[in-house]
Amino acid sequence: MIVIVLDSSAIIRLYVPDGPLPEGLSDCIVSAQRGDADVLVPELALAEVAQVIWKKEQMGYINSAEANEIISAMLELPIEVVGHFDLILESLTIARQHKLTIYDSIFLALARKKKATLITANLQLKKVFQGIISMPQ
Repeated sequence: MIVIVLDSSAIIRLYVPDGPLPEGLSDCIVSAQRGDADVLVPELALAEVAQVIWKKEQMGYINSAEANEIISAMLELPIEVVGHFDLILESLTIARQHKLTIYDSIFLALARKKKATLITANLQLKKVFQGIISMPQ
């Protein structure tokens, strides 16, 4: 079974076309719907996406009905939401080593722990992921 971690920037791109879709994102969702992939997100992703959508609503890019539709659609994605209690210490280590936020490091820690592929629209995060995925845990 393929295991994939989506970060918030990738999820947002599904609904807000403010840049290209990250490579593999569409296929990832289709695979998850077919049951060929486990798609994981740390619980934090839900709050991050909701925050971005709220900001876009406040700035007038979308209205409240559109914001509600986006959040509802996100909650219906074929994803497994994972708590991050067990990821915090590794996230701190990753953040220190790569000068990232803990928030971004949680996605990396989850991908590493689950031996998953990370799909992100964040180029810096993608670069760090490519470097740490091969490092021993």
